[in-house]
Amino acid sequence: MAVQERVHLVFVHGLFSSAKVWKAFHTLISTDPELSDWVTVHRFEYDSPFVRLRPDRRVAETDDVADQLGTFLETRLAEAERIVLVTHSQGGLVVQRFLARKLWNGGGAELARIKHFTMFACPNTGSGFFLTVRKYLKVWRNPQEQQLRPFDRAVTEAQRTVLSAVVHARAYSDQECPIPVRAYGGSSDEIVPPVVARGVFPKGGVVTADHFSIVQPADRTQDSYLAVRRALLEAAQGTPPEEEFAPLPLGPAPTRPLSPAEASGRPSLPPPAAGELDLAPFPPPPYGQLDEGQFKGQDRLSLAASLLSGQSAQQVHVLAGLGGSGKSRLALEVADRAQRAGHRVWWVSMPELNLRMRMMAHDLGAPSIAVERAWLLGNSMDLVWKLLNDCPDPWLLIFDNADDPARLGPRDGLVSDGTGWLRKPQNARGTVLVTSRVRRQQTWGDWSAVHQILPLHEDDGASLLLERTGGLGGTNEDARRLSRELGGLPLALRHAADAIKAVNESHVSLDSDIRDFETFRRTFAARAETSADQAGPDLSELLGREIVEKVCGIALDLLRRRESAGSATLLKVLACLSIAPIPYRCLLSGPTLGQSPLFPGATPARIHAALTGLEDFGLVDAYQREGVAERDLAHVLTLHPVVHGVLREDEEVRDRSADYYGLAVRMVLSAAHARNPDHPSNWPLWSALAPHAMEVSRACLLGELKPSDRTVRTTALELARLTARYLIAMGLLTPAYDLVHPLIEGCASFGFDRDDREILGLRHEQGRILLEGEQLTRAEDELRQVVEARTRILGENDADTLASRHKLARAINEQDGDRQKEEQVEQMLRSIVEAEQEVRGPEYYDTLVVRHTLARALLTLGRNGEAEAEARQILDISRRNHWPPSTPEILRVRETLAYALLRQGRHDEAERMIREALRDASQPADSNLVMRLRYTHVTVLLPIRGRTSEAVNKLRALVRDLDRVVASEHPLSRHARAMLEQLDREMPG
Repeated sequence: MAVQERVHLVFVHGLFSSAKVWKAFHTLISTDPELSDWVTVHRFEYDSPFVRLRPDRRVAETDDVADQLGTFLETRLAEAERIVLVTHSQGGLVVQRFLARKLWNGGGAELARIKHFTMFACPNTGSGFFLTVRKYLKVWRNPQEQQLRPFDRAVTEAQRTVLSAVVHARAYSDQECPIPVRAYGGSSDEIVPPVVARGVFPKGGVVTADHFSIVQPADRTQDSYLAVRRALLEAAQGTPPEEEFAPLPLGPAPTRPLSPAEASGRPSLPPPAAGELDLAPFPPPPYGQLDEGQFKGQDRLSLAASLLSGQSAQQVHVLAGLGGSGKSRLALEVADRAQRAGHRVWWVSMPELNLRMRMMAHDLGAPSIAVERAWLLGNSMDLVWKLLNDCPDPWLLIFDNADDPARLGPRDGLVSDGTGWLRKPQNARGTVLVTSRVRRQQTWGDWSAVHQILPLHEDDGASLLLERTGGLGGTNEDARRLSRELGGLPLALRHAADAIKAVNESHVSLDSDIRDFETFRRTFAARAETSADQAGPDLSELLGREIVEKVCGIALDLLRRRESAGSATLLKVLACLSIAPIPYRCLLSGPTLGQSPLFPGATPARIHAALTGLEDFGLVDAYQREGVAERDLAHVLTLHPVVHGVLREDEEVRDRSADYYGLAVRMVLSAAHARNPDHPSNWPLWSALAPHAMEVSRACLLGELKPSDRTVRTTALELARLTARYLIAMGLLTPAYDLVHPLIEGCASFGFDRDDREILGLRHEQGRILLEGEQLTRAEDELRQVVEARTRILGENDADTLASRHKLARAINEQDGDRQKEEQVEQMLRSIVEAEQEVRGPEYYDTLVVRHTLARALLTLGRNGEAEAEARQILDISRRNHWPPSTPEILRVRETLAYALLRQGRHDEAERMIREALRDASQPADSNLVMRLRYTHVTVLLPIRGRTSEAVNKLRALVRDLDRVVASEHPLSRHARAMLEQLDREMPG
C-alpha cells in the first residue's frame, strides 16, 4: 500500500519488565517489507525493578509513569502526526491513566494524533498474580503493585473515562477523543487470564500464548504480531474502521446496498457478540457518599477500627440497628479503610444479589464455564465460597440492607445454617459485614457477631447538624436540642440539616416559620407526640420510623411552599421502585411522566427542578457510579430504605395506587422500549432496570396495594415477562423462576387465568427456564400446554406460538428418543421454519435459529447431507447480512457443519471449518462455547491420517483445562475424559 504519512509505534512494557521485552516485535517489524519503510518503532521505558537495590530511587507510581509517557510523546514525538500505542501488562494501565488524565484536564484535542491503542495481557479487571507474590515477599510495598489490586479505585476511575470518552466517543473535543482500543489476552495466561485481559473493552480477542510469549512472537504468522500489524495499517489509512468509530450522522445517512432483510424492513443483525455483563468489572462501593461529611460517633469509629484489626474472634459481623441509624454509612467507612489497607472489597446491595455474586465469581478468577455450570445446577453459593476461601489476599465482603435475612440463606434452610450466601470464612484473611435491621442473634447464628448500632450522642448529632448546614442553623445548644428531639438518628438529622440549609439558601420567600434548628425543632415537636426522654438507646424501631416520617413530612411541606410540589409527587413515584440505585436519566427522559395525571404539564425543565429540590433537601442521594461506560446509566440516585418504606405507606400513594404504581411500571417499560433483553449490548441497561422491574411488577400483581386498573396489571405482566427474558439470557435461572412462577400460580388473585395470553407469555418463559436448566421432561410438559393454548387463542402460525413450538421441539430433540420421535421432531421443525419464513421472513434471525435446530435434528437422523445444506445456507445468509463471525449462534452452526462433513468422511474440510471457528471465537477461552469447539476439533482430527497424535495431545490439554475449571461431573469433562481413556487403551505404547 502507498503510505503518505509515517506512523510512530510506541511500545510500553509492563511491571518488573523493561523495553527489552519488545525485541522480537522490533525485529519482525523492522524486517517486514510492508511496514519497515513507514513505521518508526519507539520503546518507552520507565523504572520498575523487581527488587529495590537502591533506596534513593523511588519506584514511580502509575500516575507518575503516565506523566512520563506524556512528556515522552510531547518531546520525542513532537512532530509525529500518527501514533500507535501497544502495551504489555501494566503498560495498559499506564496508557489508560495517561489518556484519562489528559481528558480530565481538557486535553482531548492533544490526543487526536493517537490513532490506535492495543493492550496485551493488561489486568483490566485486576490480576491475582501479585496477590500470590505477596505471600512470599512479606515486606512488598511497590506502589505499582498496588495498582494491580483488583478494582483499585484509580484504575477503575481511569477505565471509566477511557470507556466513555475514548472507546465510545463520537466527536473530537477537549473532553473526548475517539481512539480504536483493542484488548487481547493469552489463552494459557495464568497471571492475567483472558477474561481479565479483555475486561470491559468490546474489541479484541484471545491469542494462543501465555503472559510472556504474547509479546514475543516467533514469526509474522503469530496472532499477536498480526494484531499489531492490523493496527498500524489502520493508522496509516488515516481513519479508523467505520463500523467501530463513525460519528453519529447529523443528516441523512449515506446510502449503501441494503441486505435482503433490511430491504424488507426487518432487523438484519443477530444479537451482538458482546461480552457478558458479569464479565464487567465489579463496581466499587458507593465511595462518593463519603463526601457527605465526617464520620461521627466515637463508638462507631472504634468499631470500624476493630473490625479490620484482626483482633476480633469473629469474622462475620452484623451491624444491626434502626432504619436510619447509619449502618450503611458505617459499613462504607469500613470498606474505605479496608480498600486503603490493600483489601479486596465487594459491596453487594441486596436487590442486585444474584448478579453481583455472579460477577464476584468472575472477579475471583472462576472460568466462565464453571460459573455457567454453577448457576445452572444451583451450586453457585458453594462455588463463590470456595473461591473466597482460596483467595490469597485479605478481603472484605459487605451485604448491605439485608433486612430479609432469608435471602442470604440456602433455598431450603436458614441463614444461621451457614450454607447460603452468608457463611463463616474458612480463610483467616476474610471478613464479612452485613447491615440489617434484624438484631436477633439466633437469626444470624452463633458464628456471627451482632453489633447494635445505637443512635448518635447528642453532641455528635449536633456536630453533624452544624457541619452540614455550614453554621446557618443556630448555636451549639440549639443543635443539641434538635439532635435530642430527633433521637440521634443520622438519617433524620441529615434531612433536617438539608432542609434548614435549603430554606436559608432559597431565593424564594417561603410561607414557613422554619429558619433554623430551634424553629425546626418546634415544628417537629408539634407534629410528634413523643418527648425527648423517649430518645436515646431505647429508641424503638416504630418510634425511629415515626421520627423519619415527621422529618420527611416537614421537608416535603417546605418543597410545596417553594412551589416545588412536583418534587413530593416525584419522590413518591420513585419510592414505588426498588431500593437499588435508580438510573433516573433513563426513567425520566421520555414522555411518560407528562402523560400521567400526577404530572400535568410536565416539561424537562420542571422535572429537573423537581429533582434538584429533592437533592437540595437531602431526600435523595444522587451520585455517579464508577466503572459504568454509558453516561445515562452512570448517573443514579438512591432513597434511604426507611424513607422508601415511609413513602410507600403514604396515604395518597395508597389511595391512588393505580396512578403511582402504574406510572412506575410505565417508566421502567418505556426505558426498556426496543432494547431487546436477549441482546448482550442491552444488558447494562437491563441490569440497572431489573431490580426495579421485579419490584414494581410484584407490587402491582401480588402486593397489598394491587391497582384496580387492569391496564396497569397487563403492563406489569409484560414488564415481568421481558425481565425474565433478560435473567434467562444472563443465566440467572433461579431469579427468573422466582419471578415468573409466583405470578403464574397466583394469577387468579389479580384477575387472570392460566390460559390468558399474558400468563401464557410467562409460562413460555417458565418452559425456557426448565429447558435451559436441563429439566427436559418438565420443559416438554409445560411447553406442550403453552403451544396448545396459544394455538387455540392466537393461531398456529402466530409469532408467539411459533416461538413456543420451537422451544417444544428443542425440549423433545434434546431427550433420548426413538426413531419415530426424532422424525416427528423433524416434521415439527420444518413446519415451524416454513411458518417463520412467512411470518418474519427467511433472513430473520429467529428463523435461522430454528433452521439450525432443524439441521441438528437432521444430524440426529443421520441425514448428514441435508444437515450440511441447511448449515451452509444459514452461513451464506449470515455473511450476506454482515453478521460478525464471532456471533455465538454462527459459531454453533459452523460446529454443526463440521459434524455433518465429518460424518460424510470429509475430514479435512471438517477440520478446517472448526479450526476457523476457533480462530473467530471472541468468547473467553474458558467459556463453555470455546471448550466445546475444542472438543469438536479433537473429534474431527482423530480420523485424519497422520494427525492422531496431534489430536491426542489436544485432547490431553483439553482434559487438563477442564479439570482446572470445572467439576469432574461436568458433561463435557466426562465425555473428554472417556474419549482419552479409550484412546489410551487402544493406542500402542
